[in-house]
Amino acid sequence: MKQINSIYLSYILLVSLATIWGVNFLFIKLAVAEVGPVTNVWGRLVMAALLLYIFMRFSGNRLILTRTYIIFYIAIGSLGSAIPFFLISSAEQTIDAGLAGVLMSPMPLLTLALSAIILRNEKINFLKVLSFFIAAFGLVVLFGFENLSQLGGNNRAEFIAQLIVLLAAICYGVNSIVSKLVPKINFISLATGTTIASAILITPFAIIAEPFWLEDFGTQSIIAITFQGILGTALANLMFFKIIELKGPVFLSLINFQIPLIAYFSGVIFLGEIIKFNVLISLTMILCALYLNHISSR
Repeated sequence: MKQINSIYLSYILLVSLATIWGVNFLFIKLAVAEVGPVTNVWGRLVMAALLLYIFMRFSGNRLILTRTYIIFYIAIGSLGSAIPFFLISSAEQTIDAGLAGVLMSPMPLLTLALSAIILRNEKINFLKVLSFFIAAFGLVVLFGFENLSQLGGNNRAEFIAQLIVLLAAICYGVNSIVSKLVPKINFISLATGTTIASAILITPFAIIAEPFWLEDFGTQSIIAITFQGILGTALANLMFFKIIELKGPVFLSLINFQIPLIAYFSGVIFLGEIIKFNVLISLTMILCALYLNHISSR
């Protein structure tokens, strides 16, 4: 009975986390419509850092502040939060929320490639190579052949914004590799330490480059930043590590099939974003590539 309850809990957490992260792209779009990308990131990270710190103290855990762990806090905080959050927020000033979600979907394949090159702990077989090519062609379809051949055309801003999101996906991929090197530590302390580090890293930019007190906060941006901070960052981090604890990273990888679908169609439903044929084709190809990679890993 206990094992059955654990399985049910794992799937509930998986679907819930996919929904939160998928819908999060929508709230980023709502936030940057009123405030700048740095302000949006700073608000969500400070809020999440405070909540995680309070939760950590109440749970009886503490931060380990040795030199080694501080370096990992900074590395993971920058690569896994501060930098990609800023890149995605900046890009969504130009492109649709759903499109940003689709562009993040090749991240697991990027992680696999980087892991094979850097850590040399991944075996590349035919299915994995095939998944790389399918995903790459899917991105070509997504970017558009015209944009790839004429970078100076009318859609240059949108094309650059798409590349920025892809760069964020690469950051997440590198972060996944760095996270594997962290010495054993309580997941609550790790989530808290990295979030605090990311909040500290973004604060100078929120003061100097984009003074947050000068931003025109409205009800929409306040609600959007609050969602990102409480659910999209603090709660999501805890759920993320809990799923790994219950079922492991292979089970967690199933989330990659859900997030781009939720992100894309939540933008269509709630923001009135237009369904584009090339995006649907690209999404199908990338999900197919993820499936091939998943079964090859199993």
